[in-house]
Amino acid sequence: MRLRRGLLFAAIHMAITVGLVYWQEAPFWDYIPIVPTAQRTAPHDITAQLGVNEGDTAADSDYQDRPPQNPCQAADVSDRPTSSQERILEIDNLPIALITGWHLPCSPPSRLDRQIQVWYGFTQESESVTGRVIAILALVLWFVVGGFPMIRRRHRRWYTEPGLFMTLSTLLAVLLLGIGWSISHIDSDLATNISDGVIRIAVFPMLFVAIGWIWWVGLFFYTRWKKTRRWLNRRAVAAQ
Repeated sequence: MRLRRGLLFAAIHMAITVGLVYWQEAPFWDYIPIVPTAQRTAPHDITAQLGVNEGDTAADSDYQDRPPQNPCQAADVSDRPTSSQERILEIDNLPIALITGWHLPCSPPSRLDRQIQVWYGFTQESESVTGRVIAILALVLWFVVGGFPMIRRRHRRWYTEPGLFMTLSTLLAVLLLGIGWSISHIDSDLATNISDGVIRIAVFPMLFVAIGWIWWVGLFFYTRWKKTRRWLNRRAVAAQ
């Protein structure tokens, strides 16, 4: 039962993670170099990637006349707002995000990015490896959360189990995100405004997921403390 429950949770959140990562990051993949470049110290190094030297006036002028080569260059990416997809992904996999620094396109490299780019450089291969690492970590995380509930069966209700509560909240957020995306395809200014509003609201259920993670961690340490106390009591009784 635990194995099936853990696999179900892992499958649901793996699908959410892979789907939203693809949705968010796929538009940028074709603009990432195939051959290794110097490790990034800024959100993007377009000049270095295109092989343009800073002293080359003609090359600079020619480069400025070109259309943007990378979507990251179309805005001030250092101050860009985090998208709803990114917020849902990070909060859904909050322990992974805190440990690795997560991974966002058009953003300064995270701890995970820097480590993987030591091996592969800033390349499409490093992006692919980063995505696989995050997906595997999400799979393991949610298998543990689903397969090892913190509340004993006789006291368990669906609303008292943090893992199920967080999963339902995440599915609601993804549903709202999908509704907003569907509305955005209607050719109307009103539909565009409604779509933007729904997509922003989609993040709201993730507040309950964040609370759920605090709840889960609290239950984890509480149950470990109870088991340790029982073990110490048994040792004390046996020693008498």
